[in-house]
Amino acid sequence: MELLQRHIPIIRWLRNYTKEDAICDLIAGISIGLTMIPQSIAYASLAGLSPQTGLNSAFMGCMIYAFLGTIKEVVIGPSSLMALLTYEYTRSLNMDFVVLLCFLCGIVEFIMGILRLGFLVEFISSPVVSGFTTATSVIIVGSQLKGLMGIRFKSNGFLDNIYQLFANAHKLRWGDTILGVACIIILLILRKAQELKVPETWKYRNYVKKGLWLVSLGRNFLIVAAASFVAYLYKNNGYQTPFVTTKAVEGGIPSLTLPPFSTQIGNKTYDLGEMVTELGTGYIVIPIIAVLANVAIAKAFVNGPVEATHEMLTLSICNIIGSCVQSMPTTGAFTRSAVVSASGVRTPIASIYAAGLALMALGFLGPYFHYIPRATLSAVLIAAVLFLIDWKIFCDLWKKSWLDFFCVTFTLVSCLALGIEVGLLIGVMMGITHLVYKTSRPPLNIEPGKEVTTVSGRNGLYFSATDYFNGKLQKYASGSDTVIIDCSTFSGIDFTAAKGLASLINSFQKRGQKLMLVNVPRKWKKLLLSAGVKEGYIRCESMDEFNCENMQLLLQIEEPTKTETSQHTEKDGNHSA
Repeated sequence: MELLQRHIPIIRWLRNYTKEDAICDLIAGISIGLTMIPQSIAYASLAGLSPQTGLNSAFMGCMIYAFLGTIKEVVIGPSSLMALLTYEYTRSLNMDFVVLLCFLCGIVEFIMGILRLGFLVEFISSPVVSGFTTATSVIIVGSQLKGLMGIRFKSNGFLDNIYQLFANAHKLRWGDTILGVACIIILLILRKAQELKVPETWKYRNYVKKGLWLVSLGRNFLIVAAASFVAYLYKNNGYQTPFVTTKAVEGGIPSLTLPPFSTQIGNKTYDLGEMVTELGTGYIVIPIIAVLANVAIAKAFVNGPVEATHEMLTLSICNIIGSCVQSMPTTGAFTRSAVVSASGVRTPIASIYAAGLALMALGFLGPYFHYIPRATLSAVLIAAVLFLIDWKIFCDLWKKSWLDFFCVTFTLVSCLALGIEVGLLIGVMMGITHLVYKTSRPPLNIEPGKEVTTVSGRNGLYFSATDYFNGKLQKYASGSDTVIIDCSTFSGIDFTAAKGLASLINSFQKRGQKLMLVNVPRKWKKLLLSAGVKEGYIRCESMDEFNCENMQLLLQIEEPTKTETSQHTEKDGNHSA
């Protein structure tokens, strides 16, 4: 039973599930459903897919996570980031490639979960994440301007998109532009509706506040429904709509089928190997970004330990099974998490209600999807991602950390100029280089004195810092009779650094100085001995147990003979060679 509860967490929720929990989850589920339906349609449009694909992705991700998820604020479904990445890798391919990409992403996430590779996302620093997120938001805004203006063209990358936008500006459709701009303004106003202060003297103050909150929460649904109704009136009364609407799609709940492992485009047939080759690195990059998004949401909303491996495996199952209903790659999204958290969610069961609404939309609203104006979907996307652009971090890092400022700026520029895949890779490499540099230059506290010099630190002492550490001690401790290194202040050591300490001890001996390692952790001792540090120089006592009177007694270590010294030096030289 414990095994089932660990792998299927819904069993734990149901044991103590109350009527109050059910009501709260119902409200939260309906709230997120009303938000997710128009967003999913918009995200599908961003990826160049049909509205039905967006809703397929939404309902399956929600349904699975309700049973297997552990974080009540996470709602699995399509997101702006997943949509943009999907478009980048499948823009010239058919729907079969999108479904296969979803399946492969799930497989890669599953492997990462089994091998516990979640720690890899920790190498993506916050400045890199901010630069990447800001860049993708800017790219999304740029890509949706053509829909907002009623212009149609194909572009390759952000810079080409901006160029094409100006080159085709003469094709602007005023009906689409006016509708799109109006929708953005209304969405931004409704976003602030819940913050309006209602006079305390009003008799129905609580009802008004609740109404404003509901209107703000369902603003995307309301604006899409209103714009679609206007288009419906135009078409049903024999008038030509002044704005472009989406293509007609088949309605109905999707059937379960295996993902396609072969496909045909024109006269060419692609087998599985060729399809995977066409997808490039998409099935590697997208899972990493998806896991990163889920980890970031978990850290933002959970006040305690997160079952990262379980969450990774759950996300993988959402994508693997999602591919069986023609889904695009999915993950959590901050916007959905913020909505469901503000709605008072109690358990992940709220996702079942959201999935139910998505299924209802698929079953009954399919024939009406072609009434949705493209400009309205573009407005929904632009209004959503505007608040993901993190300009504040640029100002903060400009004042506090030039290195991090350069990292976030270079990541942003690289993503815009070279593409999000290359930009992210450059950002990660810069972050790792920054990390390696800091590791090779650990902060040291050296207190020099004529008789005794004490050395302490804060980070680990590893191979990349060996020369730096030895150089600092040679420089600042050359005038002391004795040098004491407090090993408890270092988080760890490796064999190369231990060899460096052995070499340093020998070097100090030749000058008639003593170097003592005190407060040595027990797990260090074997490593130090194997690296050539004599046992007499390794002390597990703390610094408080040393004083000037007994120092010489503790350091009564037999000086190595000339022959021993030459042999040791020769041995070290051979080892280095």
